[in-house]
Amino acid sequence: MENQEKLNIPREYEDIMKKQLGEDYLKYIDALKKEPVRGLRVNTKKISIEEFLKRTNLSLEKLSFCDDGFLLNTDEKLGNTPEHLSGLCYLQEPSSMTPVVASEIEKENRPLKVLDLCASPGGKTGQIALRVSDESIIFSNEIIKSRADVLFSNVERQGFKNVVIINEEPKNLLKFQGYFDYVFVDAPCSGEGMFRKNPETINEWSESNVKLCAGRQKEILEIAEKIVSAGGKLIYSTCTFSNEEDEEIVEWFLNNFNYEISEVSEKIKNVTSKSSLYIDKGENARKFYPFVSSGEGQFLCCFKNLDIERNVILHKKKHFRTLNLVGRSNFLLFDEFAKSSLKKDYTFREILELGNTLYLKPSELDEKVQTAIDDLKLISIGVKLGSIEKGRFEPNHNIFMALYDDFKEKIELSEDELKKYLHGEELNKNVEISKGFAVVTYNGYAIGGVKVVGNRLKNLYPRGLRI
Repeated sequence: MENQEKLNIPREYEDIMKKQLGEDYLKYIDALKKEPVRGLRVNTKKISIEEFLKRTNLSLEKLSFCDDGFLLNTDEKLGNTPEHLSGLCYLQEPSSMTPVVASEIEKENRPLKVLDLCASPGGKTGQIALRVSDESIIFSNEIIKSRADVLFSNVERQGFKNVVIINEEPKNLLKFQGYFDYVFVDAPCSGEGMFRKNPETINEWSESNVKLCAGRQKEILEIAEKIVSAGGKLIYSTCTFSNEEDEEIVEWFLNNFNYEISEVSEKIKNVTSKSSLYIDKGENARKFYPFVSSGEGQFLCCFKNLDIERNVILHKKKHFRTLNLVGRSNFLLFDEFAKSSLKKDYTFREILELGNTLYLKPSELDEKVQTAIDDLKLISIGVKLGSIEKGRFEPNHNIFMALYDDFKEKIELSEDELKKYLHGEELNKNVEISKGFAVVTYNGYAIGGVKVVGNRLKNLYPRGLRI
């Protein structure tokens, strides 16, 4: 057929989808020929939705299923806009928002322990952070180091204080057996839901890769289910339409582990299609097709652990190998900075050190959890405050983005000054203080930090972020 020839869809995939979709197959093909859909979420930890809409000129259309999500009706590149750089919004494809929305995690009226197991670039981690209390703790894991660094950058920009970023294989998290109230598994998959957004993935598709992905997904879920607490939830999602990676995985999981499928809300059902009916409660395992709603593609299923009890085995260490409470001398160097630049005092028990880097730990990271993560590959814990360099404390970009309200001094930049700042230039500006550190803002929202020396503002914007 002409449509398939233009899209270069493999004949094997065509046969599978015709059988799967029936008369909807041509709708699916027509959808693939359209432009991919873009989405945006508002960071409600920093700005209200109403205020964001007042200050932006973007063409946005409210998503029916996600209170803080919008369709982005523009081709404009937003990565270098002030709204994005100050963490007021996050660019996220609409269908990928559905798993966190379906979890209804915001209904929990208690501090939670959450794991985003396959987290980069961080869209779901950010969604979770907006829906749980600051007393909750979120572990965000990514196995590939370069992607874990991207994950950190996205979390840093949005200013979240209660995220621990880890760069580990899932099996290395088995020490958290029975610990997490929620585990999100956005599993590596064959990527059929990416065909429109990334057409090169069409050429990478094969039946053998689908089978390989299904095997990997089972391996990940066998680990993930062990670290869900008694009565906790596991949210499984993919960006593929393959029954072998979606419905058949769900059926296998239900047959092998003590879980049931949780019901999803009507607002999720209204933008997705129900999965095959041979699954128990199949109407609650949902597929987001591009011809049903505005988005690329997603499968999701929320499982609830039916175990009444599960042992949590976390032992406190007397001595830590890498991750320690800050030592007295390093704390005094940080305290000197804090007393001159911050409105709030911090105690040494709130500060951890890893090498020469200091972190403000999340409130729920007790010594047993510290024990568990001590020998893991850590990217960041809570807020990356800064590092000890040549006998002095040097603040990190993260401290300006996460603790901006704690700084005594904020310096508002003009549009021209902002451009120079983002380019990495030193600024000359008359300010009220003659020395010390300050947050720089644009339209009232933090962009980064500077060191003030007289009327010189020494630029602390990270080199890797400069434009």
